[in-house]
Amino acid sequence: MKHAIMILGSGTNFDVVQKTITHFDDSDIDFFIHWDLKYELPKFMAKKSQIYFVKPRIKVYWGTSTGIFAEQKLLKRVFLYKRKYDYIHLISSSDIPLMTKDYFKNYFKKDLYLGYMPNSEKYTRRLSFYYPIDHFSVRNKWGLIRLIEKLNILFHINRLKGFNATLEKGPNWFSMRSSFLPLILKYKNMNIFKHSFLGDELYIQTILSSYRPEVLKNDNEMAARYIDWKRGNPYTFTKSDLTELKKQIDTKFAFARKVNDASLIDSLFENY
Repeated sequence: MKHAIMILGSGTNFDVVQKTITHFDDSDIDFFIHWDLKYELPKFMAKKSQIYFVKPRIKVYWGTSTGIFAEQKLLKRVFLYKRKYDYIHLISSSDIPLMTKDYFKNYFKKDLYLGYMPNSEKYTRRLSFYYPIDHFSVRNKWGLIRLIEKLNILFHINRLKGFNATLEKGPNWFSMRSSFLPLILKYKNMNIFKHSFLGDELYIQTILSSYRPEVLKNDNEMAARYIDWKRGNPYTFTKSDLTELKKQIDTKFAFARKVNDASLIDSLFENY
């Protein structure tokens, strides 16, 4: 089984990504990285894995459609690369592995590890409204977002008028067979994701809406991601959570997020 791990990276802390690469360093696992243009391009090393940086890079701003465009660049790079992969995985630069290398290489059997929420209808405005926010940060600027939404209501903006697909929402991190790549990259309605707000949580789910399971579990569990939204937004795991995280090693979660301390990876797998 050959795997391509795609990383949406940002910031100046490169250690977590390097530790993840070192942990999964293997001739059957390669890394494709888009690093936010607002930051210096890092240098990563591997002995067996191949590391590819997506170029040209773009500036990525939280909550805007720039994240979708960066993700699309990663998907295209994997699809066009000469080597063919069985599975592709999308993680952030603050995700860490929860599987040993051999377990990871052999764990994935289903076609799709993608989370879907039970009810996505209330998130329609994320795509139906027009958000002119792609070129600056709107994190924690909820007053501005509410103003934009009020203006959209005032002017009766509905960018989804005539759109006949089903909108779905879930975590934007996933693992899936590479056979889904043509379906995603050839999607004809990409314009609905432009100038959206938090549209990255509807991007892949909407395109693959026909694969939504009838019985829904926890959406992060469906995506094989260990994420805690109860203690944070999401919660940042530290060494104080070591016992909790160790219980998840080589189970049903491929990655945990989010983590800032790269040494946590060594502590997790010191006896493996």
